[in-house]
Amino acid sequence: MNSLTESSEFNPARFLTEHALTGDPSTPDLLILNQPIADFAAFAHLWKQTRYRICADGGANRLYDMCNGDHRAQRADYLPSAIHGDLDSLRDDVREYYAVRGVEITQDHDQYSTDFGKAMNKIRAVESSSPQREVLVLGTLGGRVDQGLGLLHEMIREHKQNPTTRLWLFSERSVSFILGSRHNTLKGLKSEEVFTKYVGIIPIYGPAVISTSGLEWNVEAWDTSMGTQVSANNHVVEDEVKIDTNVPVLFTIERKQIAVESQF
Repeated sequence: MNSLTESSEFNPARFLTEHALTGDPSTPDLLILNQPIADFAAFAHLWKQTRYRICADGGANRLYDMCNGDHRAQRADYLPSAIHGDLDSLRDDVREYYAVRGVEITQDHDQYSTDFGKAMNKIRAVESSSPQREVLVLGTLGGRVDQGLGLLHEMIREHKQNPTTRLWLFSERSVSFILGSRHNTLKGLKSEEVFTKYVGIIPIYGPAVISTSGLEWNVEAWDTSMGTQVSANNHVVEDEVKIDTNVPVLFTIERKQIAVESQF
């Protein structure tokens, strides 16, 4: 069983509602995976919240292609800090574009680690003044099932190996993160400009016993596991939600699209 810290607090709304956090010692890093970037406005807001931005191999292709069409003139505004991985997916035209603009491009040939893991190692090599590192991950759970499960596997692995690093997965319609403490307080969930009411608590580590408050259907010392019963499609009814668990679980909340004109 993975050891749990006693208590933690989470506020996912701050990444989508606050102005740039770059003056904060806990300013997050941004990891762009080789998966479609579905929401330009949300991406642009997350970019402003972060200090070190890294593309995992073909993630650079996704960043480059995102700025086709209406956003072509903005491509030079979104130069990553680094592109890192085995580089087998990085297109030549994309590599040339970023290289001539001074973006660091580095290669790791290790075939026993994924580009996600390689990029996380690169992030951890960057000095941080905060004891807890925050990493915003741009990825998708809406494509191939194996890739979606593989992404969740990467989050679990990182959490187990580096418990002082907190990962926030921003997928097409949701924000997901691991609750790795016995007592968890989640704030800002009724920020109606960024979230809907729909949430889920998924026991991705294995069977768990959870208790909740602040949801429409709360539970007390409730056994949950894949294949038996899972708290999916629950509703937030209070701005502060509390979740107690005996093992880490994945929390997910559905987000709304950000209106460009209201945020930038």
